Amino acid sequence: MNLVRGVGRLLLGGFYIVNGVKMIKDPGRYAAQVEPVVERVTPLLRKASVRAAGYVPENPETLARVNGGLSLLGGLGIATGIGRRAGGALAATSMLTQVLGRAPEGSSEVERAEIKVARLRDLALLGAALIVTQDTAGRPSIAWRAADARRRLALESEQAKKQARKETKRLKAHAKRGAKQIHAGLEGPRA
Repeated sequence: MNLVRGVGRLLLGGFYIVNGVKMIKDPGRYAAQVEPVVERVTPLLRKASVRAAGYVPENPETLARVNGGLSLLGGLGIATGIGRRAGGALAATSMLTQVLGRAPEGSSEVERAEIKVARLRDLALLGAALIVTQDTAGRPSIAWRAADARRRLALESEQAKKQARKETKRLKAHAKRGAKQIHAGLEGPRA
């Protein structure tokens, strides 16, 4: 593993771990932030999936805890490298409530600037988590390996066809010579 990649994963995963623990321990602090998501998204999810309707939280504190759990698990996956791609997906999912939720309106210029910075930070962390979902740790992805194997098989198949054609020509010429010799032997010497 690359040292820079390892340190970067630890730093990014550490943020999600700390953020997840905070949300689980004190969900009331984050309830106001996720409440707009509950109001907008919960009815849509309920309409989209009748089976899952019973599992969609209506209480903002419950959603904050669930979100904290996603963040914690995602951060652990990113930081440890065990299931880093799945961890990135969980971390990205946990950021959606912060990105989609309404930030409290600031009354002063300074408060509005701080809210913009926080929103940009949340978007950057969402982007970083999405990048982690595509991280193959320097190894080719399964899709690339499959395409490469298909390309190699096609090349080997083409080479085998050429070799078979060449061998067929050689055998045909050899058979022709043999047939001429047999034919010449059957006719006998000419006087």
